[in-house]
Amino acid sequence: MNFYILRRGQKLGPFSEDSAEQMSAQGELRAGDLVSREGAQDWLPLGRFLELLRHPELAADAPSAADGESSSTASEHAPAYAPVPSRTSFLRRTDGDADDATLTEAEREVIAGGRFIAFEYCFSLVVSFKHTSAPVLVRAGDDGFGPALRYSLISMLLGWWGIPGFVWVLTTVRHNAKGGRDVTLEALTTLVGHARAASACARHRPSAKSSQLLGALGGMMTALGLALWLGVGWAAWGFTHRGTEEQAVGPGAKEFETANKYLVQAKRSSIFGNVPKALELADAFNTGARESYLALAKENPTLSGLVTNNPPIVTFCEVHEDRVIFLVQAPGLQKFPPSLLDRFGDAAWRRASLAITDCKVGFVGLRVAVGIRSPAKYEQVLLGRYVRDFESNNTGLRSRSEGHRSKSKLFPLFIPLEQLESWKDE
Repeated sequence: MNFYILRRGQKLGPFSEDSAEQMSAQGELRAGDLVSREGAQDWLPLGRFLELLRHPELAADAPSAADGESSSTASEHAPAYAPVPSRTSFLRRTDGDADDATLTEAEREVIAGGRFIAFEYCFSLVVSFKHTSAPVLVRAGDDGFGPALRYSLISMLLGWWGIPGFVWVLTTVRHNAKGGRDVTLEALTTLVGHARAASACARHRPSAKSSQLLGALGGMMTALGLALWLGVGWAAWGFTHRGTEEQAVGPGAKEFETANKYLVQAKRSSIFGNVPKALELADAFNTGARESYLALAKENPTLSGLVTNNPPIVTFCEVHEDRVIFLVQAPGLQKFPPSLLDRFGDAAWRRASLAITDCKVGFVGLRVAVGIRSPAKYEQVLLGRYVRDFESNNTGLRSRSEGHRSKSKLFPLFIPLEQLESWKDE
């Protein structure tokens, strides 16, 4: 004769009764197992089943027949392993059992094919913490993708930022992608007791198979984690390089960077130039730019970042036969609102024209450029032509570019005249 085992909601077997003692001695049978003989409808506790195997005469203790036969006669016709009605009658698995009317909603869900699943998640606050969720009821026909995704997202978003968060994020997502851990028997035992839980698990119908979507959860979470780390890395790089400029690229970029280094490396008010006349122009322009800067600072005392006591204005001037370029650096320009930055740009353009006039290097058609930068980056670039009679409606300004990429407008102007094939007005 064979028997079956009910363990943690799973029916195992069949096994031969002759091997029961050996299986028990080797630990293959556990104290919490329920046992049923092949063809029987009742489940007996393991201890009772082994007791009946060892002492077959105990099965003869069943109640006498109702027709008045003697107990010895009843014993002759009683089954060798009669069930114990007082303890196991409510474990019957027949669909027509009258006790079905008393089943709880949880028992009905389990019998219909539902399961209780525990998922894992982790979060970190310098040190990482790993937890198992409360049992989640996954109804028949559902593969549990929703709760698996929910708990995996908690790990993906909150689990990285500690030790050993990285490892736990991977293990929890992998655990959830495999469908979590089935805790149906334990959860149902908490609700209705072990016997009724075991009975419901024995009548459990096959559950839905894991969908391709659940199987792809691990890949989805890995991709999300990679994107998250790339985003964090990009943000960190941007934060650490926020005070640096992009490397200049293009014709004239190398010459421009050489000139720009004078401004970047200057620690106080300074003037630089590529030729003696350029130093004279830089000095005149720097003086005027300082006056304009202080006038704006006086008008806007609440604006942060402005230096009103000896502001470090730095100017570089480069002179070619057909053009003059001014690069000026002033503190706090990155805090200027657009309207105020435009006013400083207009003042700088006017100062450039006055410096060219005072130094007697101007002529009709002379190309002029003014690059304005804060200590961090370029804010504006102004391009145009020299005008001797500077007026509000005739300044010679042709274009104004804003933002840190505006410096690229200056690159062509640093190409030596003999190498410059053409120059377009902006």
